Amino acid sequence: MTLPSPESLLSWPVGIYLAAIILSQAILQLIRQLRANRIDMRRKQAGLSDEKLVDHAVTLKTIRAEAGIDTVILLSTVAILPVVIASAIDDPAQRAALGAVFLAILIWVLVAATDLAKAFLGGLAFRSFVGFRSPFQVGDRVTIGGHTGKVLEIGPFFVRLQTPDDDLVSIPTSSLWSSPIVSANAGDRASLSVMTFHLAPFATALQRKAAENAIWDAIQKSVYWDFQKPMQIYLVQKKGEIILTAKAYVASTYNEPLFRSDVYQAFLDVADAKAIPLASIEWRRDVPET
Repeated sequence: MTLPSPESLLSWPVGIYLAAIILSQAILQLIRQLRANRIDMRRKQAGLSDEKLVDHAVTLKTIRAEAGIDTVILLSTVAILPVVIASAIDDPAQRAALGAVFLAILIWVLVAATDLAKAFLGGLAFRSFVGFRSPFQVGDRVTIGGHTGKVLEIGPFFVRLQTPDDDLVSIPTSSLWSSPIVSANAGDRASLSVMTFHLAPFATALQRKAAENAIWDAIQKSVYWDFQKPMQIYLVQKKGEIILTAKAYVASTYNEPLFRSDVYQAFLDVADAKAIPLASIEWRRDVPET
């Protein structure tokens, strides 16, 4: 097999092949940007704030559709299109040039791709995985690589999170294949909140009961509590403390910090009023004065 001449690489089949790959990706991104702008405009016209939770069923359906479109377009332009073009031409030199370009693109993608291309392909594969397996989705509150926040976007290059402090964190999508992902609500509005309360080891039975009642009341009085889901309290005796662990659901996962603050503040008020000994008091007693 002879190598194609440089002149044959400038033929119309090669030009159509390369133009189709570039234009298909550009048009795809343009369509998605226009669609995102229309959705944003309709949300503003409806008076919906940015903090309002999205419809996760619609979002998951959209991600699946986009993942399928990405796969079809990529396979069609890179792998199927050169076969179609080659069948339409009779010139052996043009066929050889088209085949050489196809092999070059294939090698570039599989072996010698730039970091940008690898990130895109890895991100594209992860988006497809998210669409069909749904480890998390837009609107979830997740923890990835030590960063916790609301998922704003699952893109081919980055997953964007908004932290409780309104910081925007961009995590490379391709890196998520090897990163543990923790989803607090997994597409639901509510999420489980686990809170621990530490009593002194010498707390009496009446004091332990009063502490448990205080936790129950604090949870039930919080406006952020999801009363439709179960609530539980566990007790563990340790050498230096008694730990009460409360598990309750917050109605909107983004309000968990406010929910925890309500419960802890109400519990501390009751502990102070009823002289319930806390473990921290005992620890301070053990610290020698200087």
